[in-house]
Amino acid sequence: MEQYYNTTELPAVQRIARRSENWFRKHQRRLPWRRTYDPYHVWVSEVMLQQTQMPVVLRFYERFIGRFPTIDDLASASFDDVAAAWSGLGYYRRARMLRDCAIAVRERFGGTLPSDLQSLMSLPGIGRYTAGAIASIAFERHAPIVDGNIARILARLFGVKSMRTTWDRAEKLVEATRSPRVFNQAMMEIGALICRPKNPLCNQCPLRRECRAFARGRTQLAPRKRAKTREVKIALYIVTDRRGRILMRRESGSLFDGMFVLPQGIRRGRVVGCVRHRITNRRITFVVYRSANGQRRMANEEWIDPKNLENIPHPAYVRKALQIAGIR
Repeated sequence: MEQYYNTTELPAVQRIARRSENWFRKHQRRLPWRRTYDPYHVWVSEVMLQQTQMPVVLRFYERFIGRFPTIDDLASASFDDVAAAWSGLGYYRRARMLRDCAIAVRERFGGTLPSDLQSLMSLPGIGRYTAGAIASIAFERHAPIVDGNIARILARLFGVKSMRTTWDRAEKLVEATRSPRVFNQAMMEIGALICRPKNPLCNQCPLRRECRAFARGRTQLAPRKRAKTREVKIALYIVTDRRGRILMRRESGSLFDGMFVLPQGIRRGRVVGCVRHRITNRRITFVVYRSANGQRRMANEEWIDPKNLENIPHPAYVRKALQIAGIR
């Protein structure tokens, strides 16, 4: 039976903790990694959710876990296999770091994720937030976490502005909890569903009695300064040979390192459509051309059979471009 707590006579941090926990037990979303709280599953979900919206993650998560069911499976896979399973999630450096971390876990911890913050943060690609999420959600450790959602809640609750103070508040709150797993997830859920950046649903918030911003009628946060959006136009060329294979280039660089992309700069062909794609602060329009230049091939390019694309790591915009051209 679920247990609920009377919060009336508790100190403020305990009231916030209990009300959050009570709310989560009643209103939590049924997410696949919450079925067992397996540490590996929690870790993968947290990495996927960095800079990617929940509906997108839910389309990829179970397929990824099905392909790499254990840390050892992930560590044993090639980068291309991991990146191919990641294709469509964006920010592909995460796939490389996930695999590198799995290798380190296998080599240093026998294939089992450690439960303490210091050991977790010693692993590649795991910072303070991810370590706290794994430690608290998977292992019930009293570890604080601060992401954009939680920082926003704490700013409204207490009027805190600096990240140092925000982390201090998060630490005091999680220390007052009965279940760090429930509390930290509750804060993330409240931030995602109720304490939204714009038009927060204060009438549904379990913490409104404790909220300084709500009491003062100042729940609208000052907008963060964002980098100016750049409009970019790039020509992509779909080059095929007589066997119907597609010419693709192995990319290097911070965004798509190791991924296969379509060539650019051929300067001839017919336009078949446009693809719009956003990457960080760039809004890109890819103009897609079809070319019959089947003899062209550079040193970093390969002929790829369209039937094998599911096993080839490639960004989402490439898939969209091929669909426009009637390929796949």
